[in-house]
Amino acid sequence: MVLTMVGTLIILLLVGGSVTRHFREQLTIQVMLKESAEEQDILRLQRSLEGKPYAGSVTYTSREAAAEMMQRELGEEFVDFLGYNPLPASLDIRVHPDFGALDSLGAYVAEISASPVVQEVIYHQNLLQQINENIARWGLVLTVVGALFLVIALVLIVNTIELSIFSQRFIIRSMQLVGATHWFIQKPFLRKGLSYGFTASVCALALLSAGLFFFRAELKDVIDILMDGNRFLYLIGGVLGSGLLVSWLATAYAVRRFIRLRLDQLH
Repeated sequence: MVLTMVGTLIILLLVGGSVTRHFREQLTIQVMLKESAEEQDILRLQRSLEGKPYAGSVTYTSREAAAEMMQRELGEEFVDFLGYNPLPASLDIRVHPDFGALDSLGAYVAEISASPVVQEVIYHQNLLQQINENIARWGLVLTVVGALFLVIALVLIVNTIELSIFSQRFIIRSMQLVGATHWFIQKPFLRKGLSYGFTASVCALALLSAGLFFFRAELKDVIDILMDGNRFLYLIGGVLGSGLLVSWLATAYAVRRFIRLRLDQLH
């Protein structure tokens, strides 16, 4: 049950990370150019921006192209109505997802604004701030919940293993009296604990797979995200690794407690 909850938590982390990256990939800095800007100066600025690490792509839109897009959206010839084209040429910078920090973007915007051909720089500062705040908030919540699940798992497994070892405490004592090392005594218990952890991980993955299959229509987007880039391998590795690690730690802790007991404490 605990590993199933851990698997659910991993799915939430993978989906949340994918959604966050998608929003960051849509973040665009729009550079409005002055009407007096020469074409060669614009091309020079575009090449300079394309060489920046934060720029995923840079797209140039001329005044004529901007007017055509606006006319398609409005459905009428506003240029003929006004008698002139009020829209400036622009460079649209698609920000790389790894450079979405608000402080960094502020420095980038200031650097771009210093160019003599730039009239104005526009970017959605409030949206970016909200995205970053949500990432931090949900990251903290998921971390706390995940740590709580692991603590619960350790406590449950330690208590269960201690009960199973309790009946063998005199055998452990006898092995110590004949000179058996701590590692030699722990080895069969650790092997059994790892087998329990592996079995529990497989059962948890089977439950998660069954849940995703039966609710595949409602969870289509979640399944698509898990299949994209083989993210499901992270789910399998996370659940399997958690099961083996927790079982190993809990078994080692429980066995060592009995190994260190004094003779009068065995009864």
